[in-house]
Amino acid sequence: MKNIFIMSLFAFFVASSVSEGADWLHFVDSMQGDRCYIDVDSIERTAPDTMKVIRKVEPEHSQDIASLVSSLEMDCKGSRIKSIEETTYFKNGTTQTSRGNNQFRKINPDDLDEALLELVCSLKKM
Repeated sequence: MKNIFIMSLFAFFVASSVSEGADWLHFVDSMQGDRCYIDVDSIERTAPDTMKVIRKVEPEHSQDIASLVSSLEMDCKGSRIKSIEETTYFKNGTTQTSRGNNQFRKINPDDLDEALLELVCSLKKM
């Protein structure tokens, strides 16, 4: 039942997505109003139970940051995530890129990353 819900939710977002480019799919807003997207074309399987994806977050209340774009790897079986690289796009037009710590961390229940994990990992079954 949960898989049917996730697949229906994904189909709804694909059909109704309004985004900056053809690749970005809006998938959730945080309680603070931050808008979260994934680059659908970036999703790839890196191992039988791991997926790679690019996520973009547009902070609602930041005076300086326009968006954060992160390359992430997700362990579907272990419910873990690791950051590979993150680029911060500032409203003044500058950017800053940093490498992730490349260490998997456990995803907390009811975290935005949990919604991302469920969405991306449901796609690997397709």
